Amino acid sequence: MGSPHAMWLKLVVAFVLWMVFAFSFLQSITVTVAWWKGELTAGAWEWLWIGLPPVWVFVYFRYYSIFRPGCRACLPPEDYSAARHDNPRGME
Repeated sequence: MGSPHAMWLKLVVAFVLWMVFAFSFLQSITVTVAWWKGELTAGAWEWLWIGLPPVWVFVYFRYYSIFRPGCRACLPPEDYSAARHDNPRGME
């Protein structure tokens, strides 16, 4: 296993990346909605923000959601047996 320092560093980096992702997603949505309502004339930077929501959705589903490849969040633990262990009536 890794050192505790490496674990904390990994957690801090993951948290910072998640915050950057979240704030960028909110900025993209804000700019896109303002453009959609006609409140904003889109320059080069605005078009960048307007084009990014599909990218943010892809990144979310690919890396953060329970739908990502290899996600084991919904699976039972490996040491879990499907058999009942409480011996209900009629099963003795």
